[in-house]
Amino acid sequence: MRNNVLQVLVKSTAMPFRWLKSSYRCFYCYDIFTEPSELKNHQSQHLGDEIKETTMNKYWETVVYVDVSELACRLCPENISDLYELINHLVDKHGVVYNKDVGNCMIPFKLDNFSLNCLSCGATFYTFGTLLQHTNKDHKGTSAILCEICGQNFKDANLLRLHVKSMHENISLLCQECGEKFDSKYKLKNHQKYEHDLDKKKYKCLVCPEVFRSHYKRSRHMVEEHKNREVIKCLHCPKTFVFRSMMMTHLRDAHLKVRNHICSVCGWKAFTSHRLKNHMYKHSGEKNFKCDGCDKMFTTRKIMRAHFVRMHKGVPPKGMVYDEAYGY
Repeated sequence: MRNNVLQVLVKSTAMPFRWLKSSYRCFYCYDIFTEPSELKNHQSQHLGDEIKETTMNKYWETVVYVDVSELACRLCPENISDLYELINHLVDKHGVVYNKDVGNCMIPFKLDNFSLNCLSCGATFYTFGTLLQHTNKDHKGTSAILCEICGQNFKDANLLRLHVKSMHENISLLCQECGEKFDSKYKLKNHQKYEHDLDKKKYKCLVCPEVFRSHYKRSRHMVEEHKNREVIKCLHCPKTFVFRSMMMTHLRDAHLKVRNHICSVCGWKAFTSHRLKNHMYKHSGEKNFKCDGCDKMFTTRKIMRAHFVRMHKGVPPKGMVYDEAYGY
């Protein structure tokens, strides 16, 4: 399987990528991106066959997601838009060694900033997560049993439960910013780095000397200060966004009131599984939110914030702002 994928990556313009929760990730260095165009611009920097060989030698999942929006053969001038036609072309015209008996090693997508179309049936989606669920459920013979956190698919529900327990719920470390748990210091550090900007600044502005702690903050700066492109405006309120995908999420959450995650105890509805997870702390009695003033623990962020204001007579620290849409 690794050799099959490697042959395609080396001998064509197919671009591999990763997906986690709600972000695209560089296949080679794991950098996080919100928009496909940002991912493509970044990943074009990883040149040469060596990094492809090194990455594939360590790859352990059963399939690789590849972008085929600019697909072409590197060995000849022929442009081929279909991944499976490209594989046949490489085997028949160039003698590339490719073992078709191992099944589908790659799932092709055409990544676009504005909408994503299923390559099998043409259905349109506005987030990659929903397209991925559709693809795994309805096409290519891939299992419909999908981990909603990382997108990996499984043959049966038992394997999915084992995966979730070992990879996403075997938790011993707590993020003090948001209450989410992790099973290693490395994962906690990465979470705090990308979600809460608790890391050294490393994203330099492409125009001026200013440096930022996150890719998003640099993108916001580029739009507002250097006018490299127009901000994206919500049609229903004054809010503006750097990325269209974030505007679409805001639209579904704030204006369309999409609430597909329902609490089995009280019926409260949430926009995301993460919000529902935080809401469930109310019912479990688990105390994961620590007051920065006295280290006392609380079941919800809302209660912690009220305690801080009442007992410590101060402005709540960053991360304590109450949002009723989250249920805390």
